Amino acid sequence: MSALGEETTGEMFGRNFVIERPGCRVHCWLAGAPDAPLVTLSHAALTDHTFFAAQVPALVSRYQVLTWDIRGHGASRPLTGPFTIPDAVADLAAIIDSLGVTQAVMAGQSMGTYVGQEMTFRHPDRVSALIVIGGTCITADPGWLGRESLKAATPIMKAWPYENLKNESARASAVEASSREYLRKRFDALSKDEYLAIMDGVDRCIHPEPGYRTPGPTLLIVGQHDNIRKAMAAWAQREPDDEYHVIDGAGHCANLDRPEQVNTVITSFLARHLDHGAEAGG
Repeated sequence: MSALGEETTGEMFGRNFVIERPGCRVHCWLAGAPDAPLVTLSHAALTDHTFFAAQVPALVSRYQVLTWDIRGHGASRPLTGPFTIPDAVADLAAIIDSLGVTQAVMAGQSMGTYVGQEMTFRHPDRVSALIVIGGTCITADPGWLGRESLKAATPIMKAWPYENLKNESARASAVEASSREYLRKRFDALSKDEYLAIMDGVDRCIHPEPGYRTPGPTLLIVGQHDNIRKAMAAWAQREPDDEYHVIDGAGHCANLDRPEQVNTVITSFLARHLDHGAEAGG
């Protein structure tokens, strides 16, 4: 593993560096003050680090902000072998280690929340807080119908004409035309085989853990028009200590549709739960 091997200077996302990992080279960006608490932003499936372009400016004045192209996405391609959430978690742990940081906020959207949730499940001592934007709980039992739906998802997508699949995915993921346009452009960068491999890995990451509860401060954010709103409301009911916010007028990608509202919720949550007097590193 090469810790901070290739570095360039970006404007919004900060310093670019590359981590050598099994199966691919993972590209990362780091912005903000080096001694500030670390916030990691893990993007949605089929997109890349630019998914959080509207969130980074709202965070960098008070936090160190890590964005990255999750394996198999963006610049972290090509990927050798299958895509799995546990592999992505191991990548993120290696990235955090390379920065000399012992604990970080796990923030993400949809698939990115699965990375954060799995990190929290496997390494709770590494996580100072969990922020879930439009993500179902991967440790909750989806029930028989949910399990069967997950099994059928990839074969169904495989049968669709790819242009139709990308159009429907963008339409179902956002309300605003600009959000859908952004998503469609990200989807166009992937071959259908890459698309299906990613979604297959996402569908396989659910592992019910009866009695498990998120151990630390947790923020649940869901768009008013997100089709997983009921599932996230149920999560909030199971864990009443979690903060739960519905973003008016937003779809699944609430941070794209209503960035200012999402940023306000996130920054308020972080201000309440992060100890700004503590050092980010170990």
